[in-house]
Amino acid sequence: MRTFGWTHVKPELHPRRVIYPLAWGFLPLGFCFMMWMFGSYEDLIPWFGAASMMLMLVGGLAGVSSRYGTLNASRVGVSLVSLCFGIMVWALVGEGTVSPLFGLLYSCASVYLLFKALDFIFKDAGYVFEREWDAKQRLPHQALHDWDVKSTRFSQNCMALKRFDGNTFVQIYGLVRGEKSYLRFDLLGCQSRLEFKAFNFGVQWPEFAALSSSEEE
Repeated sequence: MRTFGWTHVKPELHPRRVIYPLAWGFLPLGFCFMMWMFGSYEDLIPWFGAASMMLMLVGGLAGVSSRYGTLNASRVGVSLVSLCFGIMVWALVGEGTVSPLFGLLYSCASVYLLFKALDFIFKDAGYVFEREWDAKQRLPHQALHDWDVKSTRFSQNCMALKRFDGNTFVQIYGLVRGEKSYLRFDLLGCQSRLEFKAFNFGVQWPEFAALSSSEEE
C-alpha cells in the first residue's frame, strides 16, 4: 500500500475515558449484590442497578467513540443493546415483574459482553492507512471488488465497506484535517500482521494512485 501512496497512521485511543465510568458503574452494582444478600434496603436495588447499567453504557459509548466504525462489529452492537435492555430489566425489577436475582444475573452477563467488546476494540492491531484525496474526486468503485460501496462522493461517513466476518471488516471513509482532505482505509478486527497479510482486500491500488496523479497534472 505504501508503494501506491498510502501512509500508515496510528489510531488515537483513549482508554481513560472508558475506565472512569466503568469503575463508577461497578460501585452501585456491588451495592446491589450486598443489599440483595443481606436483605436490606431492597427498595433501592432497582435504582442502583439501573444506575450501574447507565454508567456502563457511558463507558461503552466512550470506547466506541475512540475508534471510527466500531458499531459495524456485531460484538460491539450486541453489548450496547444488552446494556440498554439492562436498564429496562431493572425497571421491571422495580415493578416486581422479575426478581432482583434475575436483574443481577442479567447485569453480570451484560458487563461480560461489554468487556469482550472493549477488548475487541483496544486489542485491534490498528491497521489504518490514509492518503491525500481531492474532495471533488469520486471514489473509484470499479477498483473495489466485492465491496459494499455506499457512496462514491467524498464523505466523512463510511463510503465503502467489505466484511470478512461479523467482527472483521475494512472500510473506506473521508477525513478532513485542516485545509486538506484524506481518504482512509481502516481495517478493524485484525490483531496480527499475519492476519493482515492473509486478507484479500480486493482493491486495485494502482487506480487510486492513477487518479491522484491525474489530479496533480
